[in-house]
Amino acid sequence: MNGFERRRQQKMEQIRHAALSLFTQFGVQKVNIQEIAKKANVSQVTIYNYFGSKDELVFDVIEYLYEQQLKELNEIIKSDMPFLKKVEQMIHFKMSNTKKFSPEFLKAILIENPRLSKFSREFTEKKMMPVLTDFFETGKKEGAISQDISLETMILFLNILSEGLKNYTEYLIDSEQKNRFTNEIIHMFFYGIVGKNEK
Repeated sequence: MNGFERRRQQKMEQIRHAALSLFTQFGVQKVNIQEIAKKANVSQVTIYNYFGSKDELVFDVIEYLYEQQLKELNEIIKSDMPFLKKVEQMIHFKMSNTKKFSPEFLKAILIENPRLSKFSREFTEKKMMPVLTDFFETGKKEGAISQDISLETMILFLNILSEGLKNYTEYLIDSEQKNRFTNEIIHMFFYGIVGKNEK
């Protein structure tokens, strides 16, 4: 990659990060190109030259976001941690991502924009689900997950758990209290009220 192409890629990264920051905070519809350009420290013309339109920039940013999430998920799965520790990290990962996104941003991806909705659905089905399927099948083989629990139920429960934790812990001001509460809920998820050392 020559110097010109390197600078071009750096500019595009600046714009993506600036746009993503604004989109996740305020929603896609409430953010304009002028605001993105100011945050990215580039001209509006530069954004149009690189991405063509706001719609194309939005699609590029969402594609980038999904790929980054898949990369982080794979890093958790391929780590040397025990299986249950990986699931715990996945819950924290899910919670942290949910906290980042405003309802308006999620609505724009999942409901209002047919192109983005289609992309989100296809990405989940073709890239995310195969990774999760292999991961949970490994958990069943290792005896960490009951054979009676389906992948769909497991994912649904993890989503409910992470969403519930997000909604509750956002009212807790003290970060130490938030961490303790989150860890206790995750412990209950794995071991129940009695605990892993009790029969």
